[in-house]
Parts: sequence; C-alpha cells; structure tokens
Amino acid sequence: METGSRPAPAVPAPTLPAPAANREIELKLLAPADSFDSLAAVPVIAQHARNRGVFRNFENAYYDTPDRQLYRNKIALRVRKSGKSFIQTLKRPADGTNPLARHEWEVPVPSLEPDLALLPPEALEIGMDDVGNGVLEAVFVTKFRRRIQALDLPAAKLELAFDQGEIRAGERREAISELELELKGGDAGALYDVALALLDVAPLRVGTLAKADRGYKLAYDPPAEGVRAAKGSIGAADNVDEIVAKLLGDCQRHMVANQAVVEEGRTPEGVHQMRVALRRMRTAISILQRQIGSPTLALLAVEAKWLASTLGPVRNWDVLVVDTIPGIETHCPDEKAFAAMRAHVEPRRLHGYQHLRELFAGARYNRFLLTLGRTVERRAWRNDIASGSLGILAETAEQFARQALERLHRRALKGGKHFRRLEPVAQHELRLVLKKLRYGAEFFRGVFDTKEEAQRYLARLADLQEGLGLANDAATTGGLLAVLTDEAQDAALHRGAGLVTGWQARDKEVAAGSLHKLWKRFAQGAPFWLA
Repeated sequence: METGSRPAPAVPAPTLPAPAANREIELKLLAPADSFDSLAAVPVIAQHARNRGVFRNFENAYYDTPDRQLYRNKIALRVRKSGKSFIQTLKRPADGTNPLARHEWEVPVPSLEPDLALLPPEALEIGMDDVGNGVLEAVFVTKFRRRIQALDLPAAKLELAFDQGEIRAGERREAISELELELKGGDAGALYDVALALLDVAPLRVGTLAKADRGYKLAYDPPAEGVRAAKGSIGAADNVDEIVAKLLGDCQRHMVANQAVVEEGRTPEGVHQMRVALRRMRTAISILQRQIGSPTLALLAVEAKWLASTLGPVRNWDVLVVDTIPGIETHCPDEKAFAAMRAHVEPRRLHGYQHLRELFAGARYNRFLLTLGRTVERRAWRNDIASGSLGILAETAEQFARQALERLHRRALKGGKHFRRLEPVAQHELRLVLKKLRYGAEFFRGVFDTKEEAQRYLARLADLQEGLGLANDAATTGGLLAVLTDEAQDAALHRGAGLVTGWQARDKEVAAGSLHKLWKRFAQGAPFWLA
C-alpha cells in the first residue's frame, strides 16, 4: 500500500428481502437432545454463524376460550415470559402456497395475562369474534431453554434456535427437543438447504406440528381427523410455471397435514388422505412431465410412488375392517365369523401403522419432504429442463389445461372402446386413466368459466370410477382373505371370508348391469373445457 493512501471503503452486504410484515416463515426439525452439539458443529452452521449462541429461558402460557374457539380456528394466543419481559403473540395460518408461513403479531404486555386490546385490529379480524380478555383461560404452558444463533448465508439470513424443555397441560407432560429455522431475510429455500445438511448428521424429523398444536392435543385430546385436499387454486391468470408451483405446493400441504393423523393411528382417514395426496402429486407430475420433461420432477415422482406403496397395504387392511366387513355384516349377520375376522386383521393393522411411524422417522422420508419443499420454493424445474422447453413455462393456463385434459379424455375414450367386451385387466387400466382424468379436471376446473358443466362432468366420472372400482375392491379383498385363511385354521374366520367373497361377487354382478349405462353417460357427455 502506498504511503498516505486510504483503505478502500467496505462494500456493504446486499440487503436481503425480509418476510412480509406480520408473517413468519419457519421450518421445524425434531431432534434427539444429545445431538445438539454435533448439529451446531455442522459446517453450514459453524461457518456462517455470527456467534456461538445466546441462551435464554422461556415460559409461555397459551390461552383459549372455554368452548375452544381459538383452537377450532387454528389460532394460537400466548404470552411469553423471558427475564422480566412479557410478549403477547397471536399466530394463525397464512394464505398462499408456502406451508412454512404463518401470520404473526407480537406486542409487549405487562404480565403473563393476555390483553387483546394491545393487538392491532387486523390480528383480530378472523376467528376472534366476541373474544375478550374476560373469557380467556390458560390451557397449557411450555417451558424450555433456547440456544439462539444467527446465520448469515450468501442468499439468506436465518435464525437457528435449539429448544429443550416440555409442554405441560394439567398433569400431562410432553418433551420438547427441536430445532427451529426461521427466515429473517432472503431466499426461503435456504431453510431447506440447511435442514438437508443437518439431516446428514443426526436422525432429524420434519416437525409438522407447532408447539401450540402439540399443546392443544395434550390438553384437549381431540379426535383425529383426516385433512382433505384444499380447493384447487389454479386460475386463468396463471402460467405453466405457476401451475407447477401450485400443484406441488398443494399436494405437499395435503400430505404433510395428514402425517400426524397417520402417526396417531386413531382413524383410517389419515392414511387414505395421504395416499390421495400422493396420487394427486404423481398425476400432476405425469401431466407436467409430458410438456416440460424435468429430471427433478421425475425424481419426486419416484419418491412419491415409493411412499404410496408403503401406505397401500395399511389402507387395504383399514378398508377391510372399517368399510367392507361392517357393510356386509349388516346384510349377513354372523357375529362369530366377523369377530374372528377382526381379531385376525387387527394385529396386521397395528403392525402396519407402527411400520409407518418408523418410516416417518427415517432419513428417506424426511429427505423427500425437504427436497419437495426446496423444489417448490426454488422452482427447481426451471434449471433442468431443455432450453427449448423453457417457453412452455410462460404458456397460459387455459392453453395448457385444455391440451392436458383433452389428451386424457381421448385416452379414456380409447380405453373404453367396445366397453361391453373389456376384460378385467382392460377395465382396471381404464379405471386408472379415469382417476388421472378426474384429478386433472379437479386441478384445472377453475381455469374455465364453466362451474356447472365441470361439476356435472366430475359427477359422471365419479360414478363410472365407483362402478369400475367394485371389481378392483373385490380383487384386493380376495388377496387379503387369502393371506388370513392360509395362515389360520379358524372355522369362524373361513366362514367370514366366504361371506365377504360371496357378497362382493354379488355386488360386482349387480354393478355390471349398470356399468355400460354409466360408461355411455360419460362418453356422450360434453367436456367442460370445450363448453
């Protein structure tokens, strides 16, 4: 350096966009408590952390009305004590495609008691009708020690929190041992990058429930309910790039929303809805791949197929004991026979659910969830499709949807040609095409201004699918019954299996009489995208 020269001015770091006001974007990872030190030493953290961590102790009280109004509206209201300070926070789900986003409002309060009057009006607009301080009561508390580190990554600023403690609801307790990655600014895809790097070091699990959700479950023990797919979000203003993001994002939220229901194992609807989410995802990717040919989407389809194949056997046993047996038992009462069937099926169901819990705790499943989330957030399909296909991403929703639906509709008509003479295998193939067509129609119905026509079209599809499905149901049930009767020489069990087989054969014969009529009704109906 020359004498008298001045050092070059420091170049300011680029300003990274922060999440929208009153919006929290956070990824939660469940972790063994003894893994915290090794996780903090992972290069992506050690190299980008501003410091070694700040430790704080938190005590949080969560409130609700006696009739559980906040819980029913998916609202969390808490007051947090940290040192001598108290912060009141209200959270509720955010609109949009990002499953990590929530609305959040925070204000100081003088004590551990909530004061709704201090919150801004927009925080109380939804789900808080007629709720006042006087009706609120503490439902559960959380107490935990948090280690906080700020991470400055090239494309994002994150806050990493290691939490260890417990949730308390009356005499009930549940441990807290988790990491929270919160986006403070920049690219939300960085949340998934860090999580995937951590997954290589410790047996982490993507947390699908917030502390508030876990606390409500601990306090109220609500009956588990499967979550159905949300109404299609694709509209005429979207292009193909936005269609890909919306379809994958919707399927991701649908699948993750049912994970805790499956793990609880109290209702078969969780497995059913998770399988629906995966079928919808695979259908969406199949439709999209024909046009854009993305290797990233192809790999997601492979993982979705793997996961669906593990859910399938559990769903089959569920259907047998929850739907098939009760439906036949009302017509063919034989208490001993059907009791024997349930006794032999139940251990298999319980074993299947335990297998799913272990799978959800495994690296492959959690890597799939994180990779799927990163793909949607980064729109990774843009980077790996042929340059000549990039223009397709700008194509209008109407053009793309019409081509996709017309192609599937023609496949269905071709598959059902000479319908009366179709062999069982051909009927099964037709049913699969119709299922894809139905999902596609549900995806794109909002693109066309033909609400009533779309509803009629979907009704015709559903009726035909149901009729064709009886043969498939009988074949599936036959395989399950063969497993049961081959392994047990129980006369009552064999009698029950015979009743089920005979009744399903009867149902199949009855349905066969109307199948051709259902086919004609579908085949002669006008597609709604041409109306």
